[in-house]
Amino acid sequence: MNKLEKIQKIITYKDDIDKRIHDNYHKLVQKYNLTLEQFHLLVELDELMLDICNENDAPTVGSIAKNINNSQNTVSEKISRLENRRLVKRVKDSKDRRISRVMLTEEGRKVIKAMDQEASGKFMLDAVSNMEESDVDALLDSLSKLINSMDRIG
Repeated sequence: MNKLEKIQKIITYKDDIDKRIHDNYHKLVQKYNLTLEQFHLLVELDELMLDICNENDAPTVGSIAKNINNSQNTVSEKISRLENRRLVKRVKDSKDRRISRVMLTEEGRKVIKAMDQEASGKFMLDAVSNMEESDVDALLDSLSKLINSMDRIG
């Protein structure tokens, strides 16, 4: 196998790992009584709220709909279901009462964190724990070199 073929194999393996983690999320959403779309909406809202300091800066239903390429009505319905579960809350904009802003609740953050830890953290921990220590060391070394190489070019 030449170097290009090896690189293509690495990319395939990376995609396979991503798929397995994604499939694990599919199982988890059922455990947490969510649909995959609801989970994706929670994650999107979490990302949109990273730099938010107060309620008036929280995203609107319309901005969320635009980000996830869905209609405003569809997103509003999904948010209502999440609101019923106390995972998100709507707050009226202080400047324009017609505008609803959406925020994750503490419970919503807990669910996302728990699912992330279980889906990728615990899943990877369990998978790597089954490997020989010398293989784990080699994997660590190789991944470190890959990250350093990526940092140099990007």
